[in-house]
Amino acid sequence: MENRKRLVLGGILAFALLFAMVPTWAQAAPMRQNLLANPGFDAWEGSTAPNWYPWHEDAGDQCKKEPDWLPCQPSWWVERDPNGYGLLRSGPSSQAIGAQYVPWHAGVMQTVNVTPGTRLRFSVWARSHISNDGLPAPSFGGWNPNFQVGIDPEGNGVWYDSGIVWSAPVNVNDQWVQVSVEATAGASGKVTVFVSANLSHQTPLAHNDVWFDDAELVVVAPPAAPTPAPTNTPVPVRFQAAFVDETVPDGTSFEGGASFTKTWRVRNSGTEAWPDDTVMVFVGGEKMGGPDQMPIGRVAPGEVKEISVNLTAPSTPGTYTGNWVLQTGGTRIPGSELWVTIQVTQPAAPTLPPASPTPEATSTPETGSVCVLAFHDRNGDTIRQPETEELLPNAVFFLEDASGLLGQYTTDGLNEPHCFTGLAPGNYQATMQPPPGYVASGPSTIALVLSASTRLDVAFGALRGEAPLTQTPPVSVPGGAEGGGLIGSQALRWVARVGGILLLAVAVAMAVLFVLSRRRR
Repeated sequence: MENRKRLVLGGILAFALLFAMVPTWAQAAPMRQNLLANPGFDAWEGSTAPNWYPWHEDAGDQCKKEPDWLPCQPSWWVERDPNGYGLLRSGPSSQAIGAQYVPWHAGVMQTVNVTPGTRLRFSVWARSHISNDGLPAPSFGGWNPNFQVGIDPEGNGVWYDSGIVWSAPVNVNDQWVQVSVEATAGASGKVTVFVSANLSHQTPLAHNDVWFDDAELVVVAPPAAPTPAPTNTPVPVRFQAAFVDETVPDGTSFEGGASFTKTWRVRNSGTEAWPDDTVMVFVGGEKMGGPDQMPIGRVAPGEVKEISVNLTAPSTPGTYTGNWVLQTGGTRIPGSELWVTIQVTQPAAPTLPPASPTPEATSTPETGSVCVLAFHDRNGDTIRQPETEELLPNAVFFLEDASGLLGQYTTDGLNEPHCFTGLAPGNYQATMQPPPGYVASGPSTIALVLSASTRLDVAFGALRGEAPLTQTPPVSVPGGAEGGGLIGSQALRWVARVGGILLLAVAVAMAVLFVLSRRRR
């Protein structure tokens, strides 16, 4: 009985102690607030999730030229994962970025207002699939997504700013991995966070795709208590800019190649006039035909300056952003960041060449052309079905005649067939070197006989990683005439046909003699 009383008393004391500690636990582990807007990349459709903006490293027109692969622009899309491949961590969607057979370096970003001096941690969950095979097949070994996250303490919104604090690269495929970085907010009162994947320094595959979900920006430590200034005299800001308004709001849609004028109205909000050497300078993104540098000149304190640039929408559909800033004496004016973001909805119409003047009658010899393409011969029959068998990039074609090599062309999988033009009538040989990872589904070399004013179209098939077939692909010929072989092969076919006719005649004669002999009996 005495032991039972002691146990009851001990239990009451333990419960009281536990209850007294609850406020201490609550105070020691407060709920962290996520400072991001739409941290789960939630959306029903579109390219980038609301409140997130795309960025990419651009190498211009050189991005697809061999042998030096350079970064290109990928595509952004909202991933709904209808097949349940595990491309979401939570919520209805994730942010996807990817490209086919194209190397790229890109991501998304968001700018957030914070208290200067706040210590912040930014993290995001990332996943990749890098392979020539679609999901659910695994990624190839040896290819890396190079995931990183970054914080710009001053919130300039430019991915290559030297002040960005980046995490170390993380390389994991086919599973979600969290990437994090910490930095302290600067004096601007805002930070920009960046999500990045870099697939620009490796041979691109058919699927160079990544996904991001569940981003988080939280306070690690509040700002230190400010040191009181020795006096209450405010320090005036010498040069400062403030945005007033603009034309062409962010997200305005244009057709490819359309011309438009973007105008910003910016106020000199500092205490001194901007000097005569004030200029606007392009600092990144898609220039859209805009200036690298444009003079602004002197602007008095409080004056509103109207700045206009003539731009041209890129030819390919997608989202594009160009960034400019104001500088004086080589130093950026705080608050002067200017940008334009547009959506290209339709590709540019093809440009017709100018009408050629009527040529004078001359004795110009008539020439022909040989046009080639490479396609993914999925069924191995060497005959292309355009609905299911797509063009292949990175195939190399060689055209030769008796004198040697006449031309060479590397396919891009978009603009074929490619024609070797201005060819004199005669005998030629076309050879295909299949793309990396493919083999020819038929002979990779074809002999051609070209007549005057004739176009020969030749399609070469290729299979992914399989042995070449022995079936001979069809060879295009002009006007119904036989082609595709030289004189020797034509003679062999003629002999075979004549021999077949003679054998048929002998068989008929023997049948007639047999019938006549039966009747005589």
